Amino acid sequence: MTYSSPSPSPVFAGPEGLWTADPEELAARLFVTVFAGQGAVPLPQKDVSEVYATLAGLGGYTLPDVRSGNTQPLGLTVQLAQESILLWERATVATRLSAGAGPVSHTITMLRFGPGILSAGDPVAALKSRLH
Repeated sequence: MTYSSPSPSPVFAGPEGLWTADPEELAARLFVTVFAGQGAVPLPQKDVSEVYATLAGLGGYTLPDVRSGNTQPLGLTVQLAQESILLWERATVATRLSAGAGPVSHTITMLRFGPGILSAGDPVAALKSRLH
């Protein structure tokens, strides 16, 4: 299977590279990429589907426009993105938020320690240190 390279620039070698990456390294790089430039926004939020697309971009592939079923690499991407979001929650830099009575909106909201991570000299290392 061939994967096209969207932005951001690939950091990991395809879905396999994401799957075998250190989970904390993956979560930290994903956080920094997802929330780049959002440190001064009053309530930085991203739709969860943007997180999935960003993770795929870090792996150098794109997700299909129609996302349904347990197909690969979608399934793997969703699993790894959710694992990363759990690590963000553990580090208290971002959390999941679902809202709405009709169609429910699922977003990821940066928390108060997030901007400090983004402004650190090495944001990836700063987030990894919050996990320890």
